[in-house]
Amino acid sequence: MGDLLLLLFNTAIINNLALTYLVGIDLQVTASQRTNTAWLTGVATLYCLSLCLPATYLINQLIIIPFELQYLELLLYVMTILIIVLGTKNIIYRHYPFLIEKVDAITPVLLINSILLAVILLQKSHINSFIGSFMYGLGTGLGFLFLLLIITFLRERIDNKSVPKPFRGIPLLLISIGILSMGLMGLAGL
Repeated sequence: MGDLLLLLFNTAIINNLALTYLVGIDLQVTASQRTNTAWLTGVATLYCLSLCLPATYLINQLIIIPFELQYLELLLYVMTILIIVLGTKNIIYRHYPFLIEKVDAITPVLLINSILLAVILLQKSHINSFIGSFMYGLGTGLGFLFLLLIITFLRERIDNKSVPKPFRGIPLLLISIGILSMGLMGLAGL
């Protein structure tokens, strides 16, 4: 149990994929303009990562490795992402019709989200259990949400008149992300 909690903390804070591999940073910069959009994007990514990683672990262990279909793994992973995202969209359509507008706005973002596929491909070499893959997905999703909210709150403070004009907006935001990345990497020695 302690190893799983350590894995969760490690993937969420210390080895945040968006900061260490720069995966999904484009989505974080674009989705961080409004707080409610950031929450929706972060929670949807957290949900998809928590479902996609265990599903792809099972596909890898039950289909790809036994039948030696390594040449099809990328196709199977992309199909898994599509099935989970679109299946969830259909469930929300049936049971929560008041969320249809928000789900329609976020579905294309999730379908082309690079962090989903990157985490699936990285998880293959790091994780050896079903529960470990779930915790890895949960930790990565929490780290993505954490960073997305930090960037959103930073943007609110950066976009004021006291910042010099050449640094307003994205330049100062990228500098701030770099400083945050160095600070979180400092925790790796603990």
